[in-house]
Order: sequence, then C-alpha cells, then structure tokens
Amino acid sequence: MLDYSIKKISEIEEKDLYNFYKIVFKDKYKTLIKHYKWWYKIGSTNCEPIIITLKNRIVGQLATQPTKINFQQNVLSGCWFIDFAVLPEFQGKGAGSILVQEATKLSEIQLAFCNKAALKVYSKLGWNINKETRRIVRPINPAKWLPIVKNMKTKFFSNFYNNFLNNRLQIKDNIKPLDLSINFKQLSENFLKRKIKSSNTLFEFTRDKAWFDWRFYEFPLKKNLKFFEYKGNYVIVHEIILDNVKRLHFIFHFYLELCLEEELYRLITKWAIDNDYDLVWTCSANHTLIKNLKDVMPSVFLKKITIASYSSNKNIFKGLNSGFKNIQASDSDMDIVFKVVD
Repeated sequence: MLDYSIKKISEIEEKDLYNFYKIVFKDKYKTLIKHYKWWYKIGSTNCEPIIITLKNRIVGQLATQPTKINFQQNVLSGCWFIDFAVLPEFQGKGAGSILVQEATKLSEIQLAFCNKAALKVYSKLGWNINKETRRIVRPINPAKWLPIVKNMKTKFFSNFYNNFLNNRLQIKDNIKPLDLSINFKQLSENFLKRKIKSSNTLFEFTRDKAWFDWRFYEFPLKKNLKFFEYKGNYVIVHEIILDNVKRLHFIFHFYLELCLEEELYRLITKWAIDNDYDLVWTCSANHTLIKNLKDVMPSVFLKKITIASYSSNKNIFKGLNSGFKNIQASDSDMDIVFKVVD
C-alpha cells in the first residue's frame, strides 16, 4: 500500500487544484476552478471534499455536495459524491477506495451517480446499486442528428418533423418562460408556500429555502436559467449550448397539482420546438410520467442512470435500496452545468 495522505480541499493550494483538474477534468477545468467553492459549498458545511496526496502531489479527489434526506419523519444528513477522479497512473492502486472510505465519515448517508469506473469502486465496497432513475431525451432538430438531412440544406424536413412532433404532443395551449432573476423573490415565496405532496416512499430529499437560494439564485450561470409557470405549477429549465447543440434541461419542478406534471412537460417541449432547440433533457424516477410521455420521449431515448448509496447504519442502508422517487436533475451533478462556456 502506497503511503497516501488525506487532506481537506481547503488545505490545498488553488494552483495545485488547477493543475490536477486540468488533467482529470479536461472539458471543464477552467470553469470548475472558478466556481468550485460554490459547487462544493466550501465553508458552509462540514461535508468538505477530500484530496488524496502522495509526497505532496495530488493523486485524487472525491468532492462532496451536502443534502438533507427525510427518513421515517427524521431529517438526516446526506452527501452526494461528485467529481470523483484519480490520476490515470494511480488508478487500481487503492486511492479510490481510500477516498470513498474516508468520505463515508462525513454524513449519515452517502450517494453517488456512477460512471463505469466509479461503479467498480462502490460495488467493491458493498454499496447499494439502484437503476430506477431514467434519463429522458427528445432530439428535436433533425439537421443536428441526421447527416442526410443536414446535407439537404433545406428547412423543409425540419419543419415537417417539428409539425409531426407538435401533433404527437396533443397540446393546443402555449406557454412562455419568465426571467428567473427578475422574478426570483416571487418564485422563492411560491416554492416555500407550495403544498408538499409525499410520494409515500421510505426516503425523500428535503429541499429548504437555503438549498433553493444556493442552487438557483446563487448559481454562477443563472443567466442561462428560465422558469415556466402553469396554473400554480413551476418548472426551472437550464439552457445549454454544447458542441453547437442547443439544449433545454428540465432541472427542477414543484407542483400544487401533480396531475399537471405531464401537461407542463408537453407545453415546455412545444415551446422548445417552436424556439429552435435541438434537444430537451431531464431525468426522473417517476415511471408513470415516463410511460405517459412515451409518445413524445420514446423508450429508444431512455437510459438508466446508476445511483450508488451507502450508510453505516444497517437499517438505513437496507432501506436505501428502494431509491428516491422525488429525485430531480438539480440534485448532485446530473445537470451538466460546467460544460458551458461562461
């Protein structure tokens, strides 16, 4: 076993972090180093990211993002594991496992969205693995996805395809987004006054005003956020232009009437079609919603999202296997916020 050392991220020089991020996060290191104190909530929580070093060289990082979880009418401390990376030459040498074992001491519950590399580590350490959450995508502009259409250099096929999608939506009403920055106070007040509807599941994320303000009002790229209101129901969306593809991400919603969730998704998708977006994206563990939207977002575009979970409390650990029905794209790092050039 190599003689690794564990440090808090606040004990690391920013220039050393920058050099490490430049290697392991090639597509986002500039933006991440600029905003990591917000993203990881540095200084506002005990759930602080940890760094593993060898002879004062950064070998790996396991970043964290605190959350609150309701379990049997008790609010527990939770921690999302994000931006988990180890230098290529140190992978398979125990650094990843050490980071995970150290980070489990930071909260009562630990959670992580997994790529293949991280999944190996969590599985090896005996974490719960849940695949109930789905990524939902609807490509819109065929010129961005079908080269044969792009080569035609005509809007005829795009217009035909968009009319086809609008017909499948089966919605006649129209909706327009509102500016989040201008309307944030009203939006925040409505969020706090909403009727909270329990999904009657064992575990649920608890989101309070502090979380809401941090995630949206203090969001460094909030100029890219919009929100839609429909009969007292709200959806916050994130506009992202990535690799010349104009995306619209549904990242957070709260409802007075859950029965309008599907209708609101259809209304916003219609708006995205009419305003030349190339793709709409969201995620959900609500399989009823996914089934009802299959004519708009067919199963061919669905993808399972793997979530690993752990708790040293055996009762909690066993219950975590059931997953979280109220998960949203604004939780953890599912929304690819830092691949945007700001």
